[in-house]
Amino acid sequence: LGCLLRAMIVLLFTGVLIVVGFLSFGVYKYFSIAATLPDYRELRQHTSQFETTRIYDRDGNVLYEILDPNAGRRTYVTLDRISPYVVAATIATEDKEFYNHPGFDPIAITRALWQNYTTGEIVSGASTITQQLSRALLFSPSERAEKTVERKSREIVLASEITRIYSKDEILEMYLNEIYYG
Repeated sequence: LGCLLRAMIVLLFTGVLIVVGFLSFGVYKYFSIAATLPDYRELRQHTSQFETTRIYDRDGNVLYEILDPNAGRRTYVTLDRISPYVVAATIATEDKEFYNHPGFDPIAITRALWQNYTTGEIVSGASTITQQLSRALLFSPSERAEKTVERKSREIVLASEITRIYSKDEILEMYLNEIYYG
């Protein structure tokens, strides 16, 4: 019985060391990635800083609109002025757990990893609303197009840092005003 108890203690101690080792490596990787990220604290400065210019007559009727040839007609709309149906549809379609996760969805990432592994190709990315916003506003066009573990890791860390600084409603408002809906 003493030998069995000793073996169980050694096994438990080894397991704890392995878990601590993995957690330490995870924390190290998180902070090494965070050190290389673009400045997420000024996310709002990366959003579109223009609206369509409108010229009105003296009665308040629009005479002419001056549009950005690359971005089209734009009007920034606060979240309280956006239809709750648009908000609900966006969350349901893009990130049903938006209000329940820290900027990334571990369950969706696990599912995407499994789907990508079983098919042998990238078929799912599991990007949350926050990840999509961070990728669109803070990554260069070439980095946005990459489909690598490193880019996805940077996106996850960036999304978690953005969630620490901005409220979910602020993130959603920026997303709805920035992401192209066609």
